[in-house]
Amino acid sequence: MDLRELKKEVHSLPNFSEQLQKFQDSWVKPIKSNTNKHLPFLQNLSIEKKQEINDKLFAFQQKIKEVEHAQVVNQKLQEYAKYLIELKLTTLNGNTRKAEYITKHLLQDQFLNTKFLLHDIKYLEKNVKSLAYKYHHINELLHHEAPLEESVHFLHLPHKEHLQALLSTSRKQKTLVKGLGEHFVALAKQTRRKK
Repeated sequence: MDLRELKKEVHSLPNFSEQLQKFQDSWVKPIKSNTNKHLPFLQNLSIEKKQEINDKLFAFQQKIKEVEHAQVVNQKLQEYAKYLIELKLTTLNGNTRKAEYITKHLLQDQFLNTKFLLHDIKYLEKNVKSLAYKYHHINELLHHEAPLEESVHFLHLPHKEHLQALLSTSRKQKTLVKGLGEHFVALAKQTRRKK
């Protein structure tokens, strides 16, 4: 994929914060004790089961707090793509000083540092996978306790689609950063050769 296509892909990434909010609205809110009036089977759970589900929801909410600001990763990718396009243009124009400056900026900047960006993406992927695991575990508990028709109704809420969107965005970020990294290495080598 060329750099222009990568930039378009980066800019077309869905807003992670909005996806996370939709997921919470469609899955977490309906099963919380103060908002689950439309799911009567939750009212009929034993005290032990309610406590177990609440404990797991608490752990789930802690994971959500770790990914709440994940939209920053999309913003970093957008900035990174913008600087790579600038680096390519300056390299083609033969402006080695500016190319060196941009290269150093991408390697050493607090916000755009390549190493930190890779770390952020891996950390986000790990946490989104952990959210998915906790989601499936809590759903399994709920399905064992719910009557069939209420379980089917609960399954038809859009929460699974929103979770899949979060997982998909995380995977796409990983793919895009790999492509951007390959272009960065190639451009950095090209800049050094022109010195």
